[in-house]
Amino acid sequence: MSWITTALGPKGQITLPKRIREILGLEEAGDVIGFLVDEQSGTVKLTRMEMRPVGEAFSEEDLKKLEKLAKAPGGKRFSKAEDFLRHIEKL
Repeated sequence: MSWITTALGPKGQITLPKRIREILGLEEAGDVIGFLVDEQSGTVKLTRMEMRPVGEAFSEEDLKKLEKLAKAPGGKRFSKAEDFLRHIEKL
């Protein structure tokens, strides 16, 4: 784990440093980034998101990835991936 910094621009925007884009696998304009905000601690986690058409089900592999993310240290814990999905829908 390491710190990478960038400056806030005049319109409140940032440019994701190249190393961050590489780590997240962001390759082109339009790639979607999700932000998980913890208001109590003032921390933000970000990840690359894959947008799916409404009604398209998550694969078992996707659900396992989401469950792993939900159980990551320092975050809210969920016993099932479905609980995590309901949680992120409320954000």
